[in-house]
Amino acid sequence: MSKNKNIVLDDSVTKEVVKKYGHVVRTGIDVFEESSNLKIISVSPALDVALGGGIREGSWVIFTGEPKTGKTTTALQFASNCQKEENGSRPVIFINAEGRLKSMNLGGVRGLDIEKVRVVESDAEPMSAEEYLDIVVKYVSKEPECVVIIDSASALIPERELIEDVSGQFRAGLPKILAAFTRRLSNVVTKQRAIIILITHFIANTSGMGRKTKLADGGKKIQYQADTNMVIEYIKPWESGGRSIGQQINWKVLCSSSGGFPGSTAQGWLRYGIGVDSTQELLIMGVEFGLISKAGAWYRCDFLENHGEKYSEMSETKFQGQDKLYNFIDQNPDVMNLLNEELKAIL
Repeated sequence: MSKNKNIVLDDSVTKEVVKKYGHVVRTGIDVFEESSNLKIISVSPALDVALGGGIREGSWVIFTGEPKTGKTTTALQFASNCQKEENGSRPVIFINAEGRLKSMNLGGVRGLDIEKVRVVESDAEPMSAEEYLDIVVKYVSKEPECVVIIDSASALIPERELIEDVSGQFRAGLPKILAAFTRRLSNVVTKQRAIIILITHFIANTSGMGRKTKLADGGKKIQYQADTNMVIEYIKPWESGGRSIGQQINWKVLCSSSGGFPGSTAQGWLRYGIGVDSTQELLIMGVEFGLISKAGAWYRCDFLENHGEKYSEMSETKFQGQDKLYNFIDQNPDVMNLLNEELKAIL
């Protein structure tokens, strides 16, 4: 951090401002260094490529998609990465506004320490949008480097709707509530190095103008606030040996806090009981970029040739069928790490 972080600039106007409002003036280099020092945390190998490295701390994130496309799973997978020691062992807070968080969600993400996930949900009486968001403000303000998942922003119910029990009549008020929420935390999120993930659904465009389209719920303000914004789409079931083991999805990056280009896409693989399957992503990309050779049904890990005698011998092994290669990579973390590093060097 620059030595100039809290200095008072010498001009008379700045001195007057600081005297009245405190240390609210910094040099440009302070702001530059603060944002440059924010850590980028991995989501998954394929998605990291599309995002430009991952998701940056101190940022707002939006995942939008139809039901059952993997929004919650992707968010929890990222949370599990944030829990790792190398990423600061970050506290995870899950706002269960939909009330649909199940054991299969929590137990279906490899590496997620569910004992350290704090789940916020209503008790006997439903909680309003204002109450849920006030809890988020408290966590972000007092828990540095926390990760907050709001599942979903679309399920938040304005207080007036709860009190007057007129379903949907005050739905238009939710964007205003979310806008006020983002204003309260706009500077706090970065300073606390927190990450807020808002999961949203598509809603019909009822403006009556133009062709029929779907819009992301929550209003324009949270879309504007988002540092990273992605749309998740279901592609097809993921089948192996004649049975369904998961699903293939597609991520489309609308914007990224880590330098990924708008419009970038990545294909993801969600495996039941594992979550986002990084092993499968590495395998597919390894073949695509020539690090793993494929001849018919046979695979060979060419990338191991230049990593010493131990790995050179492994590189001679041929695997019949993708499943056998998958098991080899998955059961050898050092091989998985080498493949990941080779891909990073290329991409």
